[in-house]
Amino acid sequence: MTLLSKKKRNEVISLRLTEERMDILDRFREALAHQLKRRVSLSEAAFRVFEERADDLDRQSLRSEMLQHPTASLFHIRKKWESEHNLSSPEWDVIAEFVQIACEERCQTPPLFRPAIPCRESYLGLLNAFEAVYQNRKKPASKHAWYYFGNLDGHHSPGVQLSDSDSEQRHQAVLNQIELRRKLLQPEDRWEHPGNVGRCFLAAVRDEEVESTRLSQILAPHWPVLWRLAARGHWIRNDGNPVRQSGAHEDDFRLRSKLPEAAENEEQTLRLAFLPTDRDLTLSVNFNGVRRCGFMTNEFPAMVELHNMLETLTFDPVQPWRGRTFNAFPADDKKGYSLLFEQDRLFLSLSREECFELRDLMRRLWESAELQPWREELTAEYGEQG
Repeated sequence: MTLLSKKKRNEVISLRLTEERMDILDRFREALAHQLKRRVSLSEAAFRVFEERADDLDRQSLRSEMLQHPTASLFHIRKKWESEHNLSSPEWDVIAEFVQIACEERCQTPPLFRPAIPCRESYLGLLNAFEAVYQNRKKPASKHAWYYFGNLDGHHSPGVQLSDSDSEQRHQAVLNQIELRRKLLQPEDRWEHPGNVGRCFLAAVRDEEVESTRLSQILAPHWPVLWRLAARGHWIRNDGNPVRQSGAHEDDFRLRSKLPEAAENEEQTLRLAFLPTDRDLTLSVNFNGVRRCGFMTNEFPAMVELHNMLETLTFDPVQPWRGRTFNAFPADDKKGYSLLFEQDRLFLSLSREECFELRDLMRRLWESAELQPWREELTAEYGEQG
C-alpha cells in the first residue's frame, strides 16, 4: 500500500492546560454530563469544545489567509460575485474590513477637501446595508446593541438611554438611531457626521451569525456601494495600488480598446487627450497659445478630482476650491481662477472663459462612449475617489 492510498487517521494530541483552564474544562464536563445524563470524560469535553468552535476557527483562519494577500483576494471576490456566485462568510468579512478602512482613514470630520470621500450617498448606502444585516441577525438580543448605538452617535442624542435589562428597548433605540442618521444624511446642502457606520457594518457581518447565503441575498442591492468602498480601502492600505490581477491578460478589453480622440477648442489654444498607459490612463492638458505649457497625470484619482473641480467651480462669486491634488483660488481680478497643481507645484491663471473651455473639453471626453468602459473598470479597481 502506497503512502497516498493510506486512509487519513485521527491524530492524538496532548495539551498542557493551566489550572484555571482545567477548572473551566472540568465545569463544562460536569454540565455536559448533566445534560447528556451520562459520564463524560475530559477528552470528550475538550473535543466538543473544539467542535463547537470549529466553524468560527475555520472562518478566522480563512479570513486571516485572505488578508495576507489582499489584492488577489479582493480580485477573486469581485470576479466571483460578478459570475453570480454567493460569497462565503470569510469573504464578506474581508469586504467589511476594507469598507471600514475606507470610512475611517484619509477622511476629515468635517471634510476639508473636496469632494468629500466617502460621499453622502455612499454613507447612506452603507447605513442601509448595515441595517439589513442587523435586521437579519440570528439572535433577537444583539450583544453589540451598545456598540452600534454608541458608534451611531447615540450617546449624543439627548434623553436617549439604553436599558440594561430590556433587549427590545435596546433594539428599538438602535433602529431609531439608524433612522436619525439617515435623516441627517439626506440634505445635500450641508455635511453631517454619519457616525462610525463602517465599524457597525463590520461587527454585524462578523458577529450577528447571518448565514453566508443569506448575507449574499440581503447585501446584493448594496453591492455597488460596498465594493467601491472596499476597493478604496484597499487603495488606502496598499500604497495607492488598484485591485487588479498582476501582469498582462489577453481578456482585458483595455489592451484592444480605442480611446476618444483628443479635444481642442476652436482657436486650438487648448488641447485635452486621454492616452493609454498599459491598463491605466494618462491625461494630457496642453495650452498652445501664448502660455505654451501643459501638464500630465497618470493617476486616475487625480483625473476624477480634476473633473469634479471643473464641474463645481462657481463664478458668482468666485470661491476657493481645495482638493487633494488640485486647488483653485480666485484670481487677482476676482473673475477667474488661479489653479494650483500640487504634484508639480504649478500655478496657472485662467480667465472665466478659459475655465469654461477647459470644463467643456473635459466633459466632452469624460462623457464620451469610448471612455465609459475605462472609467467603469478603473472605478472598480481604485474604488470611490470622488
